[in-house]
Amino acid sequence: MSLVTTTLNHKALMRIAIVMAFIQFTNALEYMMFNPVFAFMAADFSVPVSFSGYVSGMYTSGAVISGIIAFYWISRFNKKRFLIVNMVLLGLLTLLTTFTSSFILLLTLRFCAGLVGGTTMGVGISILINHAPTNLRGKMLATVIASFSMVSIVGMPAILFLCTNYGWHVALWLISTLCVLALPLIVFILPRDPVSFDTVHALPLDVDTLLFASSNALVQFSPMLVIPILVPLMTQQLGASEDLLPWLFLCGGITGFLSTKITGVLTSHISALILATCSTIVFILSLLIPILGYQYAALFITLFLGTSYSRLVSSSALTIQFPNDSQRAGFSSLQTSIMYLITTVAFFLSAFLLPDHGIATQNMNTLLAVCAISALGFPIIVIILQKKLAKRTIQPNHFIID
Repeated sequence: MSLVTTTLNHKALMRIAIVMAFIQFTNALEYMMFNPVFAFMAADFSVPVSFSGYVSGMYTSGAVISGIIAFYWISRFNKKRFLIVNMVLLGLLTLLTTFTSSFILLLTLRFCAGLVGGTTMGVGISILINHAPTNLRGKMLATVIASFSMVSIVGMPAILFLCTNYGWHVALWLISTLCVLALPLIVFILPRDPVSFDTVHALPLDVDTLLFASSNALVQFSPMLVIPILVPLMTQQLGASEDLLPWLFLCGGITGFLSTKITGVLTSHISALILATCSTIVFILSLLIPILGYQYAALFITLFLGTSYSRLVSSSALTIQFPNDSQRAGFSSLQTSIMYLITTVAFFLSAFLLPDHGIATQNMNTLLAVCAISALGFPIIVIILQKKLAKRTIQPNHFIID
């Protein structure tokens, strides 16, 4: 064995998972807030609001690059120290954004933030999973993934409130403050790196590695096609009023949180294939609501977001079994990198399929159909991954057995 690890008790693991959820919440909020917040920033940078796409694109470009670099090199670094440095840099880069009015400098800062964001969660997840027994890994992952729904429930409303009442600078100061608050949590709660006795080699970048690393991104491709047009979808095809939208998103966020936690518990009791199949069926049923013209906005957002998070947890619990402990940080960073890449592709495809400014019903239904068809591949992916994992466990002298 190259690493000496300790399996922590359930309470200690939950403390680590909660810290990682807080870091993920901060990281995700810092990334996701710039699309709506840029509407408040654009005038100060003397650019149109439509330039928000460039801002997001610079972040994802940095995240893709850093994730690929981390895949090869992260095993050489102390993970806990690396995480501390990342949070310091993220807080500093966000703070520096409030002291400039140059759009070029803003793009540079967002690219650098992407370099940091592309590695933070890969490193954090590896620390958590490496200390968790196999039967609890799904639950631990679900705790961290639930932070995404908390961004919708708490994070974005708070950011928009600050922008509306106090200005966008204060909203960014909040993110910097959260980064600072994360530092003592990392120092005092996260465990030290396990002791290494030999040189750690990165996973080979072969077909199997790419397949397992891209699974989460492929699963998320379907909902990411719809995410950019959720507001016009619910107002135009589902008949929701604009005053009702905040409550609908709050309802969807709470459902996503509960779905994530429930799926995390079920991963140790129900097979990944059953979870993937059931969640995919309900996901497709949610898309039929607007396609068939039923005006049930609350039912749609509940089923859509709930099953989206459930599918992600199911995929994550399966793919995290692929690398061994020493290679998990690099693998998770590669996963994050591919996730940003596929998300960008989904956003572009969504815009391509909806060329009209008014978003015609026919084009909207075409997008929803593409979303449903792409979602059907998830159970097939699970079958392929399970067969590959089973084949690895029966091979003699194979180091990686989860």
